[in-house]
Amino acid sequence: MPLNNLKGIGDKKAAKLKKIGLSTYRDVLYDFPVRYIDRRKIVNISEAPDQVHVTIRAKVLSIRFKVVNKSKKEIMILEVMDSFHHGEIVFFSPQYIQSFFKTNELYYFFGKIEKMGALFKMMHPEYARADDKLFLSILPVYASTLGLYQSDLVRLHQQVAGLLSPIVEETLPMSVTALGKLCTLQDALYQIHHPKDEQTLKVARYRLIYEELFTLQLKLIVLKNNYHRAKADRLEMDQEVSDFMTHLPFKLTNAQVKAFEDIKVDLKSGNSMNRLIQGDVGSGKTILAFLTLLMALRNQKQGVLMAPTAILARQHYESFKQYFGEKYKVEILDSGVSAKEKKRVKADIELGTVDVVIGTHAVLEEDVLFKALGVVITDEQHRFGVRQRTIVSQKGDNPHVLIMSATPIPRTLSLILYGDMDVSIVDEMPAGRKPIKTHFVRPSKLEEMYVFIREKLEASRQVYFVCPLVEDSETLDLTSATAHYEALKERFHDFNVGIVHGKMKTKEKDLIMESFKRNEINILVSTTVIEVGINVPNASVMVILNSERFGLSQLHQLRGRVGRGDEQSYCFLLSEKLSKDAKARIETMVNETSGFEIADKDLELRGSGEVFGVRQHGLPELKLADLSKHKKILLEAQKHVKIVIAEYQLGNTEMIQYIDKLRLEINETFTL
Repeated sequence: MPLNNLKGIGDKKAAKLKKIGLSTYRDVLYDFPVRYIDRRKIVNISEAPDQVHVTIRAKVLSIRFKVVNKSKKEIMILEVMDSFHHGEIVFFSPQYIQSFFKTNELYYFFGKIEKMGALFKMMHPEYARADDKLFLSILPVYASTLGLYQSDLVRLHQQVAGLLSPIVEETLPMSVTALGKLCTLQDALYQIHHPKDEQTLKVARYRLIYEELFTLQLKLIVLKNNYHRAKADRLEMDQEVSDFMTHLPFKLTNAQVKAFEDIKVDLKSGNSMNRLIQGDVGSGKTILAFLTLLMALRNQKQGVLMAPTAILARQHYESFKQYFGEKYKVEILDSGVSAKEKKRVKADIELGTVDVVIGTHAVLEEDVLFKALGVVITDEQHRFGVRQRTIVSQKGDNPHVLIMSATPIPRTLSLILYGDMDVSIVDEMPAGRKPIKTHFVRPSKLEEMYVFIREKLEASRQVYFVCPLVEDSETLDLTSATAHYEALKERFHDFNVGIVHGKMKTKEKDLIMESFKRNEINILVSTTVIEVGINVPNASVMVILNSERFGLSQLHQLRGRVGRGDEQSYCFLLSEKLSKDAKARIETMVNETSGFEIADKDLELRGSGEVFGVRQHGLPELKLADLSKHKKILLEAQKHVKIVIAEYQLGNTEMIQYIDKLRLEINETFTL
C-alpha cells in the first residue's frame, strides 16, 4: 500500500520518502534504524560529561525571547534548573513550541550538554513533559534526506510497525526458528522499531541478521542447483598423468599436491565435482587445471577452460601447447577468432575431434555443443556470473566443475559465496619465488625511485606504471595514463615505453601486451586493464600512482603482475594525500603479502555493505548483517542450511514447500 494512505503523509512528504527508497508500508517495515539513542537514564548535571548527549529533568524558571542580530531570527531561551545547577535551553524557530512550556513546571530534555563553569547550555534539544514516561525510551534513528525530520520518520516507522508487525507471516520454517533459537518475525519487526530494552533489541536484531544470512546462503545453493550432487562419470588416474607430474620442470608445492589429491577424490567419486581452488596470483593454480584436463582426456572426455579475457585465454592456450605439444587437439574460442574459423572449431567440438576448448564468453554461445564434455574449469571466476558458469556446465551430462580464483576473497564472504562448494586453498608459493617488497613513496622520494627504476631497466628488467585514469580530467586531480606515458617517454628516452588502456580495441591491447611479454617494450603504462593479464616473469617493478584511489584487493591484484619470476620484485605505491582509510590500506599492503590476510583486512575496513554494494557477486543487499562482525551467526546459519537441505532430500514436506517458495523469490532478488 502507498504511504500517502497513512495519517500525516501527504503527496509532498511521500515524494521525499520515495527519495530514500520508502514507497510502501513494506518498505518502511524493513527500513531498519541505523543506530539508537538511549534516553532512559536521567543524569544530574554534575555527573554529565561535557559535549555528550544526555537526558536531564529540569524546571523552567523563566522564558524569554531574543532576536539574533545577524540573521534577524528570533530564538527562545528557557532558564532552567535541575536539582542544583542553573542553565539555558535554546530553541530556534520558537513560534512552533513556545506555547508548550510553562514556568515552574518540570520537563525532560535530551541533547548535547555544554558546561560553562557552574552553568550549562543545551541547544535545541528534544523535550517532553516530566510526566511523559514514553520519552524515557530507546529511540531509533533512521537514514534521512533533506526536508525529513527524525521525529517524522520515527512516527512513520512506529505507525507502520504497529499496523503490520502483528499480521506479518512467519518466513522461516518452525524447525529452523527452533534450531536457531529465534524469536518470531512479528516480535523482531516490532522490537527493532520499538525496542523495550537492550535485551529485546538484541534478540530482534539476532533474528533478522540470522535470517538474512540463512536465506542468502540457501538461495545461492538453490540458484546453483547444487543441493544434491548429480551422478557423474568416474575419471580415474592413470600412468600417463603420473608420468606427466613426475617430469614437470618444477616440484609441486605441498599445497598444490593436497589440492590435486582433493580433485582426484572428487573425479573418481561418481558424483559431479564442484570444487573451488583459491590461491594468490602466482601460487600455481594453472598447472592444477591442466592436470584436471589431462585426467578428463585420459578418460576419453573433453575439457573446457574458460578465462575472462582474450589475453588470459591465449596465455592458457600457449601454456597448454607448451606442456602437451600436438598430443591433444586444443582449440581457442574468443572474439579474435574469425567467423569462418569459429564455425569450423564448433563443428569439430561437436564431432568430438577437439579435446580441449580454451576460450572466453564465446564458449557460452548456444551453438557450442560438445560430444563428451567431462570437465569445466573457470579461471578468475568472479568475472563470470553464477548463471554464466551454469550454462557451460549444462553443455554436458553433469560434467565435473572446477573454479579457480586468484582474487582475494574474505574467508567470511567465501563461506557465503561457496557454502555449497568444496574448497581447496593453495597458500604456498612455488620454490624460488620471493615475496614482493612493497614501499610507500612520498613526493619527496620520487627521484630516488626513478634512479632505482633506471638501474633495473639497465639490468634488462621491465616495469609497469599503473594510473587510475586514461586521460586527464578537469574535475579530478589525478595522474592519467596518457599524460604519464608522455612524461616517461621524455624521462626514459633511451628505453621503449608503451601504453595500454580500456579505450583501445582488443586487438590493439593484445599487440601491446605481446610486445611487452617479448621484452620489446621496457616500460608499460597502463590503467587497471592489466589487473587480470599476461604472465611476464621478467617484469620486476610495479609503480601504482594515486594509490589512494584503489581498493585493497585491487592493489593486491595489480601487485601480483610482478614477482612471477626468480628475480626480487618491487611495488611502489605513490600518493600525495592519504585519508585515514587510505593510510590503513597502504600500511596493510606494505606489511602483508598474503591475499587472504589482505582480503580479511579489506572486509574489516570497508564493511560488508560496501563489499556487497558493488554487486560484483550479484548478491542481494544485506540490511543488518555485516560479514566482518557477524561471522559466528553466519557459521551457525550455515550449519542449519545443511540440515534443511538434508531434510529436503529426505522428502520433508515443510522443507519442500519452503524451498519451492524460495525458488519463486530468487528471480526477483538476485541480479546475476
